[in-house]
Amino acid sequence: MAKGAIINTIGKDLEKYRNDIVKKAKDLVGEYASELEDKATRGAPNFIRIQKEAFNGGLKAEVGPEGNDPLAAYIEFGTGLSAKEILAPYPQWIKDIAWKYKRPEDGTLKGKPYLYNNYLALMPGYQKRFKELVDKKYKS
Repeated sequence: MAKGAIINTIGKDLEKYRNDIVKKAKDLVGEYASELEDKATRGAPNFIRIQKEAFNGGLKAEVGPEGNDPLAAYIEFGTGLSAKEILAPYPQWIKDIAWKYKRPEDGTLKGKPYLYNNYLALMPGYQKRFKELVDKKYKS
């Protein structure tokens, strides 16, 4: 077989592999975002609308409250002691988001987590599935 035919075959196999991985990754991102949107919607008060938006051709998605109303954050995290209790087990990056909405007074609003608790609960399963996807051995 000529060298050009071998290189051409390898190139086609690599392109097929790339397309397959990208499609499966997009599907997984979409599935995760939809599940998070569903769980957050069920957990949020009915006056907070949850929206999902895809970017980068479906390789990235964001899920969160519609609009910029800070009330959504106060409902999610609470204020005063409730906020401290809710945020205690959360990673620092979520605490940093919550503290953007902190008021000087302690506050007494009891939080009702609906978004980040579900994000943290769902993420390990999807991380495992992404790892399985990229670690999978393919045959041409």
